[in-house]
This record gives sequence, structure tokens and C-alpha cells, in this order.
Amino acid sequence: MNKSIAITVLTWNDWENTIVCLESIFQNTYQNFDIVLINNGSEKHHIEKIKDWASNKIEVNDNEIEFNKYKQIKIIDITNNFKIATKSNKNIYLVNLEKNIGLAPAVNLGFKFAIENNYDLSARIDCDLIITKNYLESMTSIFTNENYNIVAASPKIKHAYLRDTIWWKGLKITGSYLKFQKTMNLKKKRILDNTNYKGIIETDAVAGCCSFYRTEVFKISGLEDEDFEFGPEDVELSFRLKKIGKLIVNLDAVSFHKIATSINVSGWYYRSYNETKGFLLLIEKTGTLSDKIVGYIYHMLRIPYFLILLLLKKRSKDRVTGYTKGCLDFFLRK
Repeated sequence: MNKSIAITVLTWNDWENTIVCLESIFQNTYQNFDIVLINNGSEKHHIEKIKDWASNKIEVNDNEIEFNKYKQIKIIDITNNFKIATKSNKNIYLVNLEKNIGLAPAVNLGFKFAIENNYDLSARIDCDLIITKNYLESMTSIFTNENYNIVAASPKIKHAYLRDTIWWKGLKITGSYLKFQKTMNLKKKRILDNTNYKGIIETDAVAGCCSFYRTEVFKISGLEDEDFEFGPEDVELSFRLKKIGKLIVNLDAVSFHKIATSINVSGWYYRSYNETKGFLLLIEKTGTLSDKIVGYIYHMLRIPYFLILLLLKKRSKDRVTGYTKGCLDFFLRK
């Protein structure tokens, strides 16, 4: 239970949620961790707000969660040097990117930091998540020597504003990618939490936004595929990881996701474009011939369907144009 953890937190023009996320990490009962904060080309004032918070120890409350106070945090810029880490649980190592390089390439910088500095475990917690006080302890306890075949894990992820609602409790991939597409859709029906959802279960994919990995496994599987600018890079990585060991969901560990708040930063066009192109890439990289035939036809048939919804004012212009452009750019190889 003394394993070192490098926690990658990716942020982009969302300093308010980022501060709440960082607060929730620092109030954990488990303290053998460092944070690698990847600032993915945010506007200058964004990172300045985070630095002010770190130096002034601003107390942040969110959804009735109270955070413990702690000593002053140091932010150390490691943009050009990954090898200066000294494993301190009161430091945030900042990778300050001048422009947005995409989700997968940015997250990989945090994973590379963990590899080069020999951390036992690598975690990813996106800036629109909040973790509970025992989250790190509960997740770390899974990766024992006896459970060496477990290579990656996710917690039970609940809706941040609908606390009795589960957003993620694992994924079982069956049938065609039509069902797979529906399963991964953020607009799917939520599941009410109950006492039956507990313990450790196997999954076909981990939820990348809040996930744990044995760092050494990356040397075998490779990191996230940087062809994916935004989604579903975590599922593609899971396919490779599952060839090495087990993927599990720890239903006794909980995090809270501020569903779709990132849309306020990115906008619907950016999100729709990259999610659409990402799913098509996933089908191309991991699907069988039948998956590709069904998946490609399905995506193309949705274009006229979305155009009809646009005319009926049931879809926004940004969502429809983003989806259409994502499909066309994928098939035209742009």
C-alpha cells in the first residue's frame, strides 16, 4: 500500500473545475502521489488562476464536499525536462503547452513522466471529475502482487449532480459496433445506484477519464494512440491492454463526473467532430470486416437523418455540421 502514483490531470480553459478536481485529490487519505498537470494550450489567465490557488491555498467547496486544508503546494514547470521529479506528495509538475495538441497526445505526456520517473502506478483524472477521500487508497489496494494480472482499472463513476445515478460501471462489448456505439453514447439512459453494485468485476474497457494502470505495462502495450484527438482513445488502449492482463471496475471506489461540462469549453462542433471521427477510427483499428461494413454504413446513414433533425430544429447546427464533417474527413482521409 505504499506504491507511488503519478496522477495525470488534463486541463484546457477550465480553471474552476480544475481547482475543484485538484482539491479533491489533495484531500485523499492516501498521500504517496504526485500530480502531472497538463495544460493543453489554455489561455494565459487559466493557468495563472491555478497558480494563485496553489500559492494562496484557496478553499473550494463543491456539491457539499468539504476539503481538508493542507500545506502550500508548489507548482514546478517541467515542460522541457521530464527527469527532475523527486516524488513529493505536495508538488504539481506542470507541463505547459503553448497550443492544444489533442487529448491522447497530451495525456501521453503524463504517462511518459510516470515511466521515466519509475512510478509504480499511473492514474488519469480529468479536470471535470471529483474523487472521494478514500479513492486513491481503494484503487491502489487492487494492484497487489497477488493481483499482478490486473493491469488497468476504473472506479464506479457517478453523476456529479445526480448523486444516486451511475454513469459508468464497466463495459461488456457484445454484437456489432451498432450496440457498441449506443453503449458508449453519453446520452444513454442512466442507471440508479443500489447495493448490488459493489465489489470487483471484469470489464472489456476502462473509462479513460478516471483510470488506473500499472506503469510498467505501458512498456508492453504502448501508450494511447495519438491518431485519436478526442475519444474513444481509452477503448482502443483497453483492447491492447486486455491482451496482457485483466481490466476491472472497482465498484467500491467512487468518483463523480460533471457530465458534459467540457462542452462549455470546447463547443458542440469540436466535440461532435472528434467523437464521430474517433468512433470511425476505433472501428477501423479494432473491428472485424463485418464491424466495418455495418459501422461505416451506419455512420453515413446518420448524416441525412441528422440533417432532417436540423431542419426540424431538434439538433443544433454545430452538432450536425461537426458530425457530418467528422464522417467526411475520416473517409476522405483528412
